[in-house]
Amino acid sequence: MTRLTDAVRKGIDAVPNVSALAKAAGVSQSLLARIQTGERQATPAVARKVAQALIVWGAKAVRAAGRIRQAIART
Repeated sequence: MTRLTDAVRKGIDAVPNVSALAKAAGVSQSLLARIQTGERQATPAVARKVAQALIVWGAKAVRAAGRIRQAIART
């Protein structure tokens, strides 16, 4: 397994919903499943798409956490 594929696998493993990640990344769920099981190697294009989807999700999570903290502080 390549470093790229291993990194993508770890990214896939970090999310609770692979189908949502696939949709956000613009790739098929079956492709991500095959990368997870080692049947396929990740390409740089797929890795970029998965990374971008994770970045967007992370930014949304940070903003949501900030809003929750603000709400807590105001109560």
